[in-house]
Amino acid sequence: MAAETMPADQVFEFGAFRLDERKGILAEGSEQRFLRPKAHSLLAHLARNMGRVVPKSELMDTVWPDVYVTEDSLTQSISEIRKALGAEGQELIRTVSRRGYMLNGKPDAIPETTGQPIVAVLRFRNESGDPARQPIVDGFAEDIITGLAHYGSLTVLARNSSFQFASYEPQSWSEVTARIGADYLVEGSVRWSDSGAVVAVSLIDAKQLRQLWGERYEAADVEVFAVQREIGEQIVNRLVSRLDADSIARSAVKPAASLAAYALVTRAVADMRGHNYHRPQSARADLELAIAKDPTYGLAYAYLALANLMEGGYGRAPKKVLEETLETATKGTTLAPTQAVGPRVTSLIRLFLCRHAGAEADLRRALSINHYDADAVEQMGFLLTLRGKPLEALDWIGRAKRLNPIFPDWYHYDAGLALYGLCEFAAAAEAFEQPIRLPPWVEGRLAACYAQMGKMDKAGLHIEKARTNPDHPNFDPLHDAEHFMPFEHRADLDHLLEGIAQAMRA
Repeated sequence: MAAETMPADQVFEFGAFRLDERKGILAEGSEQRFLRPKAHSLLAHLARNMGRVVPKSELMDTVWPDVYVTEDSLTQSISEIRKALGAEGQELIRTVSRRGYMLNGKPDAIPETTGQPIVAVLRFRNESGDPARQPIVDGFAEDIITGLAHYGSLTVLARNSSFQFASYEPQSWSEVTARIGADYLVEGSVRWSDSGAVVAVSLIDAKQLRQLWGERYEAADVEVFAVQREIGEQIVNRLVSRLDADSIARSAVKPAASLAAYALVTRAVADMRGHNYHRPQSARADLELAIAKDPTYGLAYAYLALANLMEGGYGRAPKKVLEETLETATKGTTLAPTQAVGPRVTSLIRLFLCRHAGAEADLRRALSINHYDADAVEQMGFLLTLRGKPLEALDWIGRAKRLNPIFPDWYHYDAGLALYGLCEFAAAAEAFEQPIRLPPWVEGRLAACYAQMGKMDKAGLHIEKARTNPDHPNFDPLHDAEHFMPFEHRADLDHLLEGIAQAMRA
């Protein structure tokens, strides 16, 4: 079936070129480039799907809808386009082996770290000796990360990179710096007393291994939230100049009505950390109790939706469960509009509901709130892969890995899926094999890589591992991919199914 025809009134830019469909003009600056009608129609369709691997069959159906032609006609038109684009032609029009062609455009700018100080907030020491206090101590440091991350002139490393380290003695700062590449370290401790919390925090120049600033704060009960904001302001004022003085106040998390509700949420987040199905049931109970204590606590609703999504198996959850979690996450977004968690969760749910445009809109909202949230940046890579834009996806995933040097396993899984979409099967297999333990659906993707490379022994081995996973008995890799991989375009799903089917025949 031919692809839907879009209005011919769009203007596209790629490389140094500009394609005006309404005027029928391809130009580089003021110089126009000539294309015959079929080549122009082909380039226009690639431009409408910029960044997406467009299958050969779709291109042929679109450009030659009522005429039978061979692939030679398509190849000749691609050659004509590349010739018109000159030296940039090969780079701009990418051939994806056995699949089709892709026009490389100008993806949305991904904020980079060049020239900006990189800050790592280390895990604060819990000096009370009470393990029950640890989630609150961790939440305290994590909220400082959130506050600092709103500043475009700082790059703040993700929690699961910087929290690999507790606040260290000076002789250990160089080890921390070498592993995570920070310019500055924020380290501290929290000591609890009958009257409240005593917080000590220091700002360390990680390159010169010297303390730049240190302070102690005392806070009673919910005053701890005000102390968090004050610490954030103090640190930023020592790192950068000419900052908007009220940015942290505007972006700060709305304090919970009670420290008890806050403690429940921080404990729940710790239980869910890593998205590896750690303890979503326990987290859900804590989040429901937090909402009972404070029915206006937006972050509690957002994280409750995530816990329910995890417990339901993410995209494997029934549609009714996905709709219910979307409603909960939307309420969290409404109650905490300046926090990125809510729209990030709604984006993930919409993606599993195959509402791709809405999912991308939600995720871009989350990134506009905090464009240094490494997990949100990585999630954009996953989303773009499922929207058929694997090359752009790899840019986002690479950016996430730089923000979060000690990243979780699912970064590898998503990179592998993007590489598979580009038919870079060896690189995809390498990415999939990085983690020590693979869930069965990843074993299925890995098997597809080896099948596409003709390594049928390895393909069969990984299919067997997928089918015999003790946590997922009778797992069917082909059925799972068919029903639970929310690709926007059928051709991308068929490409994955093709590899899995070949592996299963092994």
